[in-house]
Amino acid sequence: MEKVEFIEQGHIYLVDGVITPSVSEILRFIFPNKYKDVPARVLEEKAQWGTHIHEAIEAYEDCQEPRLTDMERVTFNQYLRIKEEYQIIPLCMEMIVHYKDLYAGRLDMIAYVEVYNSLIDVKTTCKLDYESLAWQLGMYKLAYGKGIEKCYCLWLPKKALGQLVEIEPKTEEEILEVLERYGEATKVTW
Repeated sequence: MEKVEFIEQGHIYLVDGVITPSVSEILRFIFPNKYKDVPARVLEEKAQWGTHIHEAIEAYEDCQEPRLTDMERVTFNQYLRIKEEYQIIPLCMEMIVHYKDLYAGRLDMIAYVEVYNSLIDVKTTCKLDYESLAWQLGMYKLAYGKGIEKCYCLWLPKKALGQLVEIEPKTEEEILEVLERYGEATKVTW
């Protein structure tokens, strides 16, 4: 059984002590200019907002009272509404996974959605990037590898009604092809 570690400073994953590309790094390779026109300050504010919402969901599911501002509470209540509407039963949250020695990452949630064993990624963006989600969820599904029936984005935008959006993940073949190109471009050898 391989040992996977995460080093917060630098956002580094180690698989058996070897630095391993993250899902985020591979997504930046696939979409190199995704945020090029967004000021760093705005990206940081958006990241903090998303982190607070993720932490609130995790705290709530761990039977703790989430610490939220009034605005964050509005978004969090959308989570509660969607959870009830789709009968979402979280099984695990914030799980570190890896696919062989090729990449590692932290998936948001494995849950039953209605009756389906599902992989869920939580997003708080103002717009959904379906293509990026298809890659991200595909990589997590491949790494998790245990009977995922459906993939979803639990979309909780700040100024709109939240939604549960089904996403068709990329296939193993598509992912392996991108990993090969990533390895060639970054001189990573596997």
